[in-house]
Amino acid sequence: MERACQTDVLLIYPPLGSFDNIIRDIPLSLIYAATDSVKQGYRVKILDCRLYPFEWKKRVLEELKAGCLLVGLSVMTGYPIKTSLEISRFIKESYDVPIVWGGPHPTVQPEQTLRSRYIDFIIRDWGSFPLYQLIACLKHHRYKLEEIVGLGYKKDSQVILNQATCQFEMIDYRDIPYDLVDIDFKKYNRLQSEDLFFPIYTAMGCPCQCTFCISPSVYKKIQGKKWVPFSVDFVLGHVEYLCQKYSFKRLQIYDDNSFVDLNRIRDFFLRYIEKGYPQRLKLDFRGVRIDAIDRMDTDFLELMVKANVELLELGAESGSDTSLERMKKGITVEQILRVNRKLAAYPSLKPHYNILCGIPGETYEDLIKTKKLMQTLIRDNPFCFLGAAADWKPLPGSLMTELAVREYGLELPKTLEEWAVVDTTDAKKIIHPWYTRQINNYIKLLQLTGLFLDHKIETILTMLPRQKMVFLKMLLFLGRMYRPLLRLRLKLDFSGFLLEYTLKDMGMEFISSDWTR
Repeated sequence: MERACQTDVLLIYPPLGSFDNIIRDIPLSLIYAATDSVKQGYRVKILDCRLYPFEWKKRVLEELKAGCLLVGLSVMTGYPIKTSLEISRFIKESYDVPIVWGGPHPTVQPEQTLRSRYIDFIIRDWGSFPLYQLIACLKHHRYKLEEIVGLGYKKDSQVILNQATCQFEMIDYRDIPYDLVDIDFKKYNRLQSEDLFFPIYTAMGCPCQCTFCISPSVYKKIQGKKWVPFSVDFVLGHVEYLCQKYSFKRLQIYDDNSFVDLNRIRDFFLRYIEKGYPQRLKLDFRGVRIDAIDRMDTDFLELMVKANVELLELGAESGSDTSLERMKKGITVEQILRVNRKLAAYPSLKPHYNILCGIPGETYEDLIKTKKLMQTLIRDNPFCFLGAAADWKPLPGSLMTELAVREYGLELPKTLEEWAVVDTTDAKKIIHPWYTRQINNYIKLLQLTGLFLDHKIETILTMLPRQKMVFLKMLLFLGRMYRPLLRLRLKLDFSGFLLEYTLKDMGMEFISSDWTR
């Protein structure tokens, strides 16, 4: 018998941490997950708790009181586990409604996740069709739990994991229920500016084998190619569809890897330019590899400029060839520097170099090489941005995590709650068993380098609305005052008495208020 519910599934996006007030993108994972359920006529609501940091409990209760068959959360490893557990616990203490977790963490840690008494189901990998089947099972008994591919559940206190999906979820953009979310630049923006970054996919998967990434493990079970692009016609149709529905200035390509096939992406740029999109949109790319830029000739780079490409997120990772080999990046330091010099000739193309520190086996000498890389990148290309030089974060399922456990004494969290503190921004600084005091302090210095050595603060100042200027001018002044001291520390390799690291943490707390208050 059908339960009297106003909503068949309430999908909740949990707070991600202190950067929620700085980077708040559209909850694309939930929108995609809702696709098949909406297509089949089920009633879906999305609640983005990042928008209600002080009244999320009230919002959740309102939905539960109206009647809800199922609650779902999308959960990443780290701090989002903490907030998702708090939300799930609150729901279970208030109403007897089943809860399903999906997203990266339940995908790679399904059994441990399901052991929580606050979680009834998990969906591994892509969740649109399994979520629809789960709703149909609970509401109409149309499916049996054991028939739903990708589902995990508990039976007689035992964890049951169904077969995992072996295909990418290729969703037609005309079916994506964007209307479930009020997509407005005042809610979804970067740096509290008026820049709405609209994310889309042009391809699924990644053929690379980086050892610090979970993608090789997740994509291993995919039958066939590990990188599958949408056609250029499809992508351009998606862009036009969004332009007709929404007002935005930036299109962010969300792919894991966008430049596997340079001929395809060249065709995309040519036709994108032909349709006049560069006059109204800036293009940002999340998944760019150093070796892909290295293969581009002058004509290709000029084409990217004409397409109004701006931000390119590149995985430089390290200034040590030994570390790059451990990561299986397939690049060298010489390549990174060559690519950076190449991009310096095109100031409108702004590379953002991700830097990763503290991988298993990395030495103090390796970190010195990373410092030299960061300094050279800025010297050769004043337009580039440096990443935060984050401590390596163990991700279950990655080859590097397995290596750290097997050879370097890393003990992985034994409970879901323990995974919540494995975070590079909202937990105490990660310190691995192979860290010496010297290594740990030097990583802190590199993290300060990633924040202050480039000119990102000056760039941010140009993006913010006028009412934010006073605070940013103060931040800009302090950043400029600190740079000479930072350069001296780097010249001397002196990482002792890092009072400024503590001040940096205090500044982050000031910028981002605690969502639970």
